[in-house]
Amino acid sequence: MKGLLLATVAAAAAAYSATARAAEGDIAFTEDTGVIQNPGQGWSSGTKWQFVRNDPDVNYGQIYYRTSWARLEPQEGKYDWSSLDGLLAVARGLRLPLSFRIMCACIMTKTPQTPQWVYDKGAKGDKIDVELVEGGVTSRVTQVSPHFDDPVFMKAHRRFIAALAKRYDGNPLIAGIDIGSYGHWGEWHCHGLPPDTNRYMTAVPPAQRPRTKALVYPPEIRRQYADWYLDNFKKTPLVFMTDDWETLKYAIGENGPSRVGLRRDGVGSPFHFSRWIGTPPYDAIPRMADIWKERPMWFEFFGHATDMVKRGWDVPYSIDWMLTNHVSVVNTIPFSPWELKASDPELFAQLKKLDLYAGARLVPRKARVMRKGDVVTAGIVGENRGVARIHLPYTAEFVVSDSSGRERMAHAASADPGSWLPGRFGLKDSFRLPPELADEPLTLSLRLRHSLGALRNFRFAAKECSRDGTLPLGAIPAAR
Repeated sequence: MKGLLLATVAAAAAAYSATARAAEGDIAFTEDTGVIQNPGQGWSSGTKWQFVRNDPDVNYGQIYYRTSWARLEPQEGKYDWSSLDGLLAVARGLRLPLSFRIMCACIMTKTPQTPQWVYDKGAKGDKIDVELVEGGVTSRVTQVSPHFDDPVFMKAHRRFIAALAKRYDGNPLIAGIDIGSYGHWGEWHCHGLPPDTNRYMTAVPPAQRPRTKALVYPPEIRRQYADWYLDNFKKTPLVFMTDDWETLKYAIGENGPSRVGLRRDGVGSPFHFSRWIGTPPYDAIPRMADIWKERPMWFEFFGHATDMVKRGWDVPYSIDWMLTNHVSVVNTIPFSPWELKASDPELFAQLKKLDLYAGARLVPRKARVMRKGDVVTAGIVGENRGVARIHLPYTAEFVVSDSSGRERMAHAASADPGSWLPGRFGLKDSFRLPPELADEPLTLSLRLRHSLGALRNFRFAAKECSRDGTLPLGAIPAAR
């Protein structure tokens, strides 16, 4: 009987305590289960109309651009930055980030990737006749594939990367540089370039195909290409293609945080699944499995989703594989999910998992606001239901507004929202109200503001969020 009485008293005390806490400012939130369009996660696209369309069912969170050295330095020492600057203007208007890669060789286009003046200075390259099919029309073009160990080529390109970094390193609109330059498409392999050109030279007899260079250049050459980026880009994050495991291991670094994030093409291909974290040769990179905690993971499908289905490849497995590997961004090359909305709604629905969970998905559960004198203490708990953290620089900021809704002050919280890995997160901070606000009726809200001021606020997955992503926390109690 005594035990029952004590339990009853304890229950009553707990109920009273809960009531008191609610009176002090507890607030619960309603989870928004729809697509939350946030910068730096979801899908990346180089097609402007996909952003302008602003389909609420697709999270386009980043612009991605592949461009050539030839386009950016058409004459030695004379740069044409107009294409990158134009995309940065688009990014600024959308308040979304841009990422890009530089290519020096791509024999699947009519446009040369390395400037002609480099060859005129004496850099060596292999000429190759290529058959291209565009719009059902077949044409033959002669391309030149550079020798990536040629000293003239290397000296000129090293100078170009330094100029690129001088102009763009630290730009607040750039989410990351996809380290390119070396290999076909700048993807750190030479498959499809001389001597491995048979796939693109069906009209050229094998005996006439150039076989002047080794398929893979030695590690000391490849490391130099990585160094040009690592040495020049000190502020803007770098992402490295995983095809070259030896240079990847070097680029990650031996000690301290990883110097690069990871980018992986070919998702969906059984071959590519067999060459990944924990399998040879990647088992020689023990830190690879934890890079997602420090740097972003960018992925890209092998081919169009419908083509992968025809091959018998498991697209749902590919989607889950990317999520398991903590993807932040999926490139829309070779297809955009929007294309499938009408043509294949079932596959479109499967892809929605990437819209929902790629990157961070911050679901607030409960907040509490208290006040003692002129000191306000606010706390919030929730869950990151995404598969990664916020990799862009964001600051958690408490915002004090008056009864008319006008912002009167903002306080940057001590917690870094970029540290919120998948799972529970919490934030608690105190700040002092200025004397002129001490007796006014005030409300408090929380926003995740881009630290560099260039991108949209990062939106919580809560129905209470305002259009700009601000999360209301309710009234600040009167002083006591």
